[in-house]
Amino acid sequence: MTKAANPNPAGSPSRTPRSPLTILGQGIVFLVAAAVLASISYRLIADRKVEGPPVLAVPDHIPWRTDLASALDDSRKTGKPVLVDFSAGWCPPCQRMRHDAWPDPRVGQVVRDNFIPVLMDADRRESQQPAARYNIETIPALLVLDGNGNVVRQGAFMSADELVAFLREEKGHG
Repeated sequence: MTKAANPNPAGSPSRTPRSPLTILGQGIVFLVAAAVLASISYRLIADRKVEGPPVLAVPDHIPWRTDLASALDDSRKTGKPVLVDFSAGWCPPCQRMRHDAWPDPRVGQVVRDNFIPVLMDADRRESQQPAARYNIETIPALLVLDGNGNVVRQGAFMSADELVAFLREEKGHG
């Protein structure tokens, strides 16, 4: 009688076959982890690319506020309409306006002379209720509000020239 060969000779690791469900589960975990890492990496790269080095930041000389309720109070007292800019740091069109349109001296002058400007970061908690109230679905979103919070006019992405025309038109209606 011959001796049967040892299926696990000395020194060789013992392996038990993995079930297809285990392999599938590990694959799903790997894909989810890869997707999360890709999303985080994209966000970091996109944010860095949009923000650029500090020397690229252009001051807009607009006295932005972040408290819409107090801006509406001041609007009722002064008669000046409230200009609301809903935007976010990750939004390329918002950042383009931040770097190209808002710093334009003509835009700054019209805003300072005729509006109470409010900047609403779409990612901040305090912006969620106003965004829902005004049905903001895309950004950038610009609203001109009267002192009671009623929308007088609304707009989206604009170049500096378009923004000046938009703001001056509002001045005539205010």
